[in-house]
Amino acid sequence: MELNKEKIKKSGINPRLAGVLTALFFLCLGFFILWQRYHILVKAEEREMSTIVNIVKQDIDQSLKNSYSAALSLALLINDDGEIGNFEAVAPKILEGNPNIDGLQLVPGGVIRKVYPYQENKEALDYNILQDPSRNKEALRAIKMRKMYFAGPFELRQGGMAVVGRLPVFIRDEFWGFSAVIIKMDHLIHLDRIEDMVKDKYYYQFSKVDITTGEEFNYFPKFSKGNTSYSEVVELPDGDWKFYLATQDQSYLLLSLIPLALLIILLSFWFGWSMTSILKQPLKLQALVKAQAGKLLESELNFRTIFNQAAIGMVRVDTLTGKFIQSNKRYIELLGYTEEELMAMDYKDISYPEDVGINSIRMRQLLNGEIREYSLQKRLVRKDGSLLWIKVTVSPLWQKGEQPTSHIALIEDISDKMQAQEELIHNEKRFRALVENSEEVICIFTQKGQTFYFSPAIERVSGYTESEIRELNLISLMHPDDLDYINAQMEISINTPMVPVSGIACRARHKDGTWKWIEITITNLLEDPAIGGFVANFKDITLRKEVEINLNKSYQLVMDQNRRFLNFSYIVSHNLRSHSSNIEAILTLYHSADSAEEKVTYIELLSKVSTALNQTLMDLNEVVSIQNNIDLSVEPLSVLSYVNQTLDLLEVQVKNKEAVIKKDIPKEMVVVFNSAYLESVLLNFLSNALRYSSSKRIPEISLKGYKLEDKWILEIMDNGVGIDLKRYGDKLFGLYKTFTNKSGSRGVGLFITKNQIDAMGGQVNVESELGIGTTFKISFK
Repeated sequence: MELNKEKIKKSGINPRLAGVLTALFFLCLGFFILWQRYHILVKAEEREMSTIVNIVKQDIDQSLKNSYSAALSLALLINDDGEIGNFEAVAPKILEGNPNIDGLQLVPGGVIRKVYPYQENKEALDYNILQDPSRNKEALRAIKMRKMYFAGPFELRQGGMAVVGRLPVFIRDEFWGFSAVIIKMDHLIHLDRIEDMVKDKYYYQFSKVDITTGEEFNYFPKFSKGNTSYSEVVELPDGDWKFYLATQDQSYLLLSLIPLALLIILLSFWFGWSMTSILKQPLKLQALVKAQAGKLLESELNFRTIFNQAAIGMVRVDTLTGKFIQSNKRYIELLGYTEEELMAMDYKDISYPEDVGINSIRMRQLLNGEIREYSLQKRLVRKDGSLLWIKVTVSPLWQKGEQPTSHIALIEDISDKMQAQEELIHNEKRFRALVENSEEVICIFTQKGQTFYFSPAIERVSGYTESEIRELNLISLMHPDDLDYINAQMEISINTPMVPVSGIACRARHKDGTWKWIEITITNLLEDPAIGGFVANFKDITLRKEVEINLNKSYQLVMDQNRRFLNFSYIVSHNLRSHSSNIEAILTLYHSADSAEEKVTYIELLSKVSTALNQTLMDLNEVVSIQNNIDLSVEPLSVLSYVNQTLDLLEVQVKNKEAVIKKDIPKEMVVVFNSAYLESVLLNFLSNALRYSSSKRIPEISLKGYKLEDKWILEIMDNGVGIDLKRYGDKLFGLYKTFTNKSGSRGVGLFITKNQIDAMGGQVNVESELGIGTTFKISFK
């Protein structure tokens, strides 16, 4: 110990001085990090303020944009003669669609004539804003700019603080008046939301710049732009407004760093103390070494006793050279060599040549410190030349971080075990050969659908290799329409372990993307420890299933044709019998007529019945043509183009009715359809919408196209007279069915239109309410 003290003194290292210097170093480093942390917090607060200001700006911008849309919609009620149309009906809808707006005004010539809601805003009626010098500056500015300008905030005549957005309306380049919206302050800047964001950290202010004097007026008392350390401002030009945000107090940032500063001080002192202790450690270690020396000697004696008397082979080996240093009796007995002969050999000399490689690799890993022990099975060559299967476990006799010296190997004789294993492998190969050459696929999977065994036949059936399909879940390969059926069969298998559930026919996705029909038998062997899963045997039955499906399709086609022909025969029988009865009655009257004048009258009646009969035959012929024409040519058609063409054809009717046409059809809406049928379908629906419009309101026809579950849908909506679906719903698409007293209605158009859509594999649905209007929804294939 005295010697170690001398060494420490001679080295010139003073433990206490080193501890003080260490503490100072970490103290300086810590406070540098603390200073950087402070600047990061400041930057974070600046970013937070900028985000809040931007959110407020976005809210206000969104309110102003919605206000502009509402004002523009309101302005559209003014016709070319300056007359206001249907304000009371449209204003509530505009207000309902824009919850941020609190009122609407129409201000012809600067005088407020129309307001909504009426009760809350009636005090403002007949008020001339252009004559009021306290309000007309911002109104005149809107006229001069020819765009919407937001005045205020100011106290309204009807009460309440709000801003007013005025959109100047010009008819033939002459000022007509304003379309105006009222937005109360709470709806404009969402004070509740701002309070939630700023809490007690920031002041905020909303100000207005006077357009005449340039003077800025504040609306909230909390904020003073001269007493803050940092602030953000955003300008809103549509109303000459500004929004300010500033910090209340930045000292809290410094206060938040106090715990970290105390931690740095404590850590610095701890590092200094640790350095002092480390430098004093050699003195303590010397005493510990002496105490452990006696224990080590005792431990070595115990090890020698165990080593020599062990029931398994044990040998100590020089790790660097592989030479044997010491072996026990059991190891000598296993190999048949004398101890002297073994000491002259290394582990490679007694190892089977094919097993030397893996052993050498593990030895290198042990030397390099990559592993601390290893275990492997290998073959040794006895002195008599026979082979001995062993399990060797190797552990190093040096501590981690020390230089390698020697290791100990424990050797267990596993010859009997390996012989049994070889017989098992032979049986398994024989079974595998049977499985691999079978036409059926055998797989084992978990209850969640993860597979852990597939027979090689899987590639022939599914196209996937065994390694590829292991990465997939079986459920993901099943057809979505079959999942409920498969899950039901799985439930049966779960509830009946060890009993095969067979005859499960379903579809599975092939690697090439096609669907294959397979037949599965599932057996629940979860309780079998050798299997621990579900065993499924399945085979490809695609050809058989396709034959069945084609037969069913043919049967359904024949049944459908029979149904149509039967229905058609009823129609033909009824309609032709009606006309023939009329002709027969007229001829009877004709023959019994006394005068030539009567006979001429009956001939005219006969001519009308003949014309009606001819029209009936033409209608029936067109129905037969649609139902029997299976080879119609189809092509990709732009719905928007065909809608535009149809509206061009109906231009005169649209103008006569003063109808409003609204289109919301994307350009990419392309359907595979027969061009003549598409023209006919659109012409029928649009002409009906015009023909059966209501005399009580301006006709409106809306056309909207959108996708729903990968199918294009076209909606044709009108505000016409509507149809009583409770009364006529089941007859709506029947032949010669009419539902109004309009002249010229024959009840053929909807029947033919539905047949054309059905022939193209589509569907048509209708929603209607009497006196409200009708919506037809066409679903394209």
